[in-house]
Amino acid sequence: MAKVKRVVLRRDEQRVIPLLWTGAESEISYEITLAEPGANVQLLGLLVGGEAQSLALRVTVTHTAPQTTSNVLINAALKDNAKVDINGLLRIMPGANGSDTWLGAHVLLSDNAKGLAVPALEILENDVIAGHATTVGKINELEVFYLMCRGLSEETARKLIISGFLQSIIARFPDKLAARARKLIEL
Repeated sequence: MAKVKRVVLRRDEQRVIPLLWTGAESEISYEITLAEPGANVQLLGLLVGGEAQSLALRVTVTHTAPQTTSNVLINAALKDNAKVDINGLLRIMPGANGSDTWLGAHVLLSDNAKGLAVPALEILENDVIAGHATTVGKINELEVFYLMCRGLSEETARKLIISGFLQSIIARFPDKLAARARKLIEL
């Protein structure tokens, strides 16, 4: 069972929580609470797996104070027989009016890899902004074809598409972690 990482943000505190998964853990769990007005959190997840690696990722963000903001963005690229199961819950509690929350979870799969992304909203207050989006799928073959028509090999085209997909998260990482993630993609 994974140890739950609990994070509590206070008045006007802003935090970026970067997550880079390369297969070492099988379970990761975050419970984030925005406890006072003005608290702001971004959880940025980059999940890269291969072989038979498997991850169950649970993220719960709870807004308990007004005028709080959360943004959870997770991109996963899996090959071989890797598997991810992403469950995200965004909660806005009574009294947390003016809160703004978003969850985006996107999984890019090779032929045998498996992915599941399940978002949930629990909204117990009016005057809030809340939303989610998830996608799970393979590389778009029309994109591969387009790049191949411009002179790239199929392998290079696929690598470029995957790299672009992951760069949207890497670009938001702190510098040291971004450099590590870029090296991982090159492999």
